[in-house]
Amino acid sequence: MFKFLLRYPLFVLAIVLISACPGFAANTGNRIATLITSSRMDYDATAQTVLFSGNVHVTRPDFELWSDKMTVYLEKSSKTQAVPESGGMEAGDIDRIVAEGSVRMHSDKKRGTCDKATYYSKNEHFVMEGSPELRDERQSVITGGTIVHNFATNHSEVLNASKVVFYTPDKKEGSNARGAATTPKKRAQ
Repeated sequence: MFKFLLRYPLFVLAIVLISACPGFAANTGNRIATLITSSRMDYDATAQTVLFSGNVHVTRPDFELWSDKMTVYLEKSSKTQAVPESGGMEAGDIDRIVAEGSVRMHSDKKRGTCDKATYYSKNEHFVMEGSPELRDERQSVITGGTIVHNFATNHSEVLNASKVVFYTPDKKEGSNARGAATTPKKRAQ
């Protein structure tokens, strides 16, 4: 089994990525599994990057993401080193993950789109850039130049010209959430 793992360092790297990324990683104890599929995966040991390209799809129990490409940047540390005799390597921890090109996300009752999404693992920030748009189950919409969400504090911030459309129930017309945005009915005289 150990020889198999040494011959296939990309397989080992995929296992490391699946278990190491809490913001992006079926729950097995305190670990959440993340499945990443793509047309191609390239690992660069020197740059400590993993590039997924072509039909990238990230699946977790609580989150899905689609993009044209996704780059995982690993931290360079003294522990990260090549293992020349086996062709394997020891990957560093995840620094950040960048999804680019037609990025779509779905989490619980929220959906989002943008050109580029970056997750920073140290401070648990998720940054959406390039025409970002978020929608909830009521079709309320948030747009702006950049949307930043902090998973640790559950705080969001919209930078550079924001636009927000909320739909709330119309108490007089019933519970139709979209009814509040329609034109009012004429009063009977």
